[in-house]
Amino acid sequence: MATEIDSLKEQNQSLNEDFRWHQMGNFSKYSSVQKVVCKGEGGDRFENLAFDQSFLAPLITEYDKHLEELNGQLKYYQKQVGEMKLQLENVIKENERSELSRQKLHTQELLSQLEIANEKVVENEKLILEHQEKANRLQRRLTQAEERAASASQQLSVITVQRRKAASLMNLENI
Repeated sequence: MATEIDSLKEQNQSLNEDFRWHQMGNFSKYSSVQKVVCKGEGGDRFENLAFDQSFLAPLITEYDKHLEELNGQLKYYQKQVGEMKLQLENVIKENERSELSRQKLHTQELLSQLEIANEKVVENEKLILEHQEKANRLQRRLTQAEERAASASQQLSVITVQRRKAASLMNLENI
């Protein structure tokens, strides 16, 4: 699209330059028939081509028509380019909205997962506290049991010593 517009602009500029050259009176300096030298491809020269100025008016009129057509095409293409720019901007905005929506949805999913993870952490912390309390209770019971066992062991030792004394005394009495 842009290359077509550039091409039309170049063609328009070239035709305007030709028209200005004609308006400056280059053809009016000569009689109604002119000798023109044209260079062709490879430097070939074509001479003695004659133009009658009576043919110039229709050519200029045709040139003007062609110029108007080109200007119309240029305006049409410029309008199309403008419309395409607006459409492109709309597509970009829609893509941005879609991307934002996608990111928002992803963020919501992550927040939901985070909430679930936080709930599990709180639940696990409660379980850990319960287990620690249970372990502390068991430790206290173990300590109490050890103390009772030590006390019972002492009492047993005392009883054993007392029995031995009693047995010794009975042996002494029996003698």
